[in-house]
Order: sequence, then C-alpha cells, then structure tokens
Amino acid sequence: MTRWERLLHRPSLLGMVLAAWLFAESLAPSLLARSWLFQGVVTGASVALGYGIGLGLTRLGKLLRARFGWGLQPLTPSSDRTLRIILFVVVAVLCLWAVVGAVPEHRWTWDRLGYERSSFWFVYFGSLLLALVLALVLFGLGRLLKIMWVRTTHVGARMLPAWIAGALALVLVGWVVLASLNTFVFQRTIDGINDTFARGDLSLDDAPPLPTSALRSGGPASMMAWDEIGLQGRHFLSGGVGTEQLADFATGEVTEPIRVYAGRASAETVTERVDLVMDEMERFGAFDREGLLVMIPTGTGWINEQIVQPLEYFYGGDIATVSMQYSHLPSPLAFVAESEAAGETAAALLEAVEERVAALEGDRPTIYMAGESLGSSGGSQAFDSLEDSRERVAGAVWVGSPETMHLRREAERTRVPGSLQIRPIVGDGKTFLFANRQSDMEGATAHSVFLQQADDPIVWWDWDLLVTEPDWLEEPLDAAVNPAMDWTPVATFLQVAVDMAVGNDFDQDHGHLYGTQPLSAWYAVVQPEGWDAERLESLRQRLEEVER
Repeated sequence: MTRWERLLHRPSLLGMVLAAWLFAESLAPSLLARSWLFQGVVTGASVALGYGIGLGLTRLGKLLRARFGWGLQPLTPSSDRTLRIILFVVVAVLCLWAVVGAVPEHRWTWDRLGYERSSFWFVYFGSLLLALVLALVLFGLGRLLKIMWVRTTHVGARMLPAWIAGALALVLVGWVVLASLNTFVFQRTIDGINDTFARGDLSLDDAPPLPTSALRSGGPASMMAWDEIGLQGRHFLSGGVGTEQLADFATGEVTEPIRVYAGRASAETVTERVDLVMDEMERFGAFDREGLLVMIPTGTGWINEQIVQPLEYFYGGDIATVSMQYSHLPSPLAFVAESEAAGETAAALLEAVEERVAALEGDRPTIYMAGESLGSSGGSQAFDSLEDSRERVAGAVWVGSPETMHLRREAERTRVPGSLQIRPIVGDGKTFLFANRQSDMEGATAHSVFLQQADDPIVWWDWDLLVTEPDWLEEPLDAAVNPAMDWTPVATFLQVAVDMAVGNDFDQDHGHLYGTQPLSAWYAVVQPEGWDAERLESLRQRLEEVER
C-alpha cells in the first residue's frame, strides 16, 4: 500500500461525514452576530466533536462486530478506496457550498443589529484558519487521551479479559482527566480569578466618594465599611436620584429614597450579612416607607439602575431598596462556581424582610422583588412556585432570566396550550406576564413581569440544547430571530454559547440589554396613580440617559 493509499484509508468515514456536516451547520446564523474570531472557535470545536463522535461510533461498531458478529461486513479494499474518494469529493463540495452560502444567511442578522462585519479575508480565511488550528489542537488532545487509554488497557489486560480491561481503562482515564481538570485547572483558575476580583472590590482606587446622605449605606449614619461594600455596591450607593429629580415627576411631596447594600466582604456568612442590612434598614427607617424593594444583584454585585429608579420615581422617593452581594465573580463564572450563593442570599434576605414587616403594627410597606440575569435566577429561589411568589410579594420584575430560573420553567411547563415558549401564557395571562419587547407591555397589568428578549442567548441557552431541539426553535420564530436559524445537535449549542459572550455588545433592546423596558414592567405591576402615557414616556427619555 502506497503512502497516499495509507493516508486515504486512515480517516474514519463516519467521522468525516459528521465533521463535514457540523462544519456546514456551524456556519449557520444564530441569535446574534459573530465575529470571525468566535466563528472560528465554533467551527473548530464543531469539526473536532463531529469527527470524534464519528470515530467513536466506528470503533464501537468494529468492537461489536468482532465480539458478537453484529453489523455490516467490512468492504473490500477496492470498494473501500472508491467509497473514500467519493466521500472526499462530496465533503469538499459540501464544505465549499457552506462557506459560500454563509455570508448571505448572516446578512439578515447583521442588518438588524447594525453590525459591521469584518473584511472578506477575516470572515473567510480568518475563521477557517482559526477553526483548523483549534480542530488540530483538539485532535491532538484526543490522540493523547487515546495513548493513555491504550497503555492503561495493556496493563489491565494482563489480569482481565481485553474487553473488560478496555472498558475499565476508559472509565479510569476519564475520571483522572476530569478530576485533574477540576482540581488543578478549573478550581485553581476560579480561585485566582476570585482573588483578583475580591482585591478589586476592596480597593478604593478611583472609587466614588462616600455618600453624604444619611439614608445610604456607607454614608454618615451607616455602619457599613466603604471598602467592604464592593466596587459595584459603591457605584449603586453613590448613584441614583435625589429629591430635585423626583420632584420633576411627582404628583405630591417627595422624599429621598433609601438604599441599603452589604458587600460580600462586609461579613463572612449570608446570615451575618442579612443581619447587617436589617440593622441598617432599622437605622434608616426603611420599614416606615411605603414601598420596599428587595433587589438581587448580578454575580459581581452590579445593580441595574433601570430596575431600581422607576420605583423610586413612582413612589416619589418613599421607598427603600435593599441588596446584598453574594459573589465577587462575574455572573457566568459565579453561575458555575457559586451557583447556590444567589439563591441562598435571596431566600435569607426576603425571609428576614418578611418577618420584620409582619411584626409591624399599622401600615406596612409594600414588598417588591427584582433581579436581572443570575440575580433573577437567585431571586426566584426565594419562592417555591409562581403562586408562592404571588402570595408573598406585591410584585416582581425579572430581567433576562437564565434557564436555571425555576419560575420561568414552571410557566413553560404549565403554559396554555398553543402559547409559545418564548412568551408563555399562564392562567389568565395577566398575573404573570412574559414580554419579549416593549410593545408586549402596553396597557398591561400584572403581578410579575418576565422580560426575555427572543434574541437573548442568556435566556435561551441550556444543556438540553446540545441534543434536543427546544420549543422556541421548533415553534414559529420570533421576528427578532433570523429566519434561517435552525437547530442542529452540538452546533446550535456551541453557537448560542458563543452568543452569550457577546450578549452585551449591541444596542439596547437587543441580546441581553433591555434598556428602559423595566420601566414599563414596573408600570404594569404598580399602576401608579397620577401617571399617564405622556408622563411615562417623559420618564423613559430621562432614564435613557442613565449610564448602565
């Protein structure tokens, strides 16, 4: 057999087919626009996974045929060579066709987002070169794992039948690799990143000045240490609106809003941090206010002013907002490394507030709850169900909830037949309102509003996407989703995962940016007296100037 014949015979036929198929599918459009860099990552990973799956299935088939006689008989050398040549030609044509057709399919998304794509050379050759390099790296890692498996199998075969030794070696090598990655790579990386962000939270370099208000944590009446509050907490406490701004929209007298915040470093445990904020609320007179907002921040402790300020305007400042940081890490990393922290914080904080309010005599503040992204997932864990949330708080706004948000999942499971996954109708469709865009909330009233844009990858990515087509892709697509988008195993999972990395890179009302939509959501929940469409629109224009 010549050298070229050996090269032709070596690749797995099924691996080639699956790699080419996923190569083509990886170039298809998804929720958001991808740069050539991210396209190269998606394509390279898709090709490597496709070939790996095909190779694994091929070897499994050979093993079953050798041991049990199952499956088709091997082709003759001549037939095998002919088939391989045909497949090579078909694969080359398929890949060329996919590359040429990719740009026109993406143009719809580019135009919608106002995205300026990279040059021709980067779109094609940059993506393909990066995909090739990444695929080769992954192939190399696969080869290394195979060598480890083969050598482990040889050792085991001295004492056990070969097929048992091979199976045990596969389990052992997999366990060792995963354990090593978790201990020496993942955990140490997370610890290092966590230490970096923790130091940044404690550093007062370029920090805003201490609040002068006696109604803010960190201010003259506060017992909170300014450096322990954290970077995002300091920004939240130093921002917001004052009485002069509130007076522009007030229908009566105004008062300064209360803001209470505890940083992750303010105390060691969740219980201790809850005690700190409860003491702070008592000092500030928070329980004497008409409204009380329990706000669950994102991973780093960031709070979106677009969620908090609407209530402060609606109540003329007669409201207190309380929040606690549960992680130093950005939400994607906090989701992986500290997934329970957000829920534990939300449940403990809401329970403490409820107990204190229940003990009051006379008028009691109206309790609201809100969260964005990981904060909404954590906030929802304070409740057992949608009905539980309706009974315990007067209203809630959840923004860009990920797949771990169990209230949203409950709504999807129990939705009225015929309603879509992206906008489920639960019960009367009024108590719990799911909105994909601003117009969905016009004239609406609700107890809870779930803001989830159809092109927000944070909302629609989940692990099931790897092997199962979701309803939101099987059902009629939303107007914000590229009509050419379709589901493909593995490829769509990787595409939407990459979309998450750029979810905040576009204009408001696209991806994971919701702009002033929380204003309309709170209006549907609160229905404030004296407010009409004109005043609401005027406030929206002001909030559009608020820095995210």
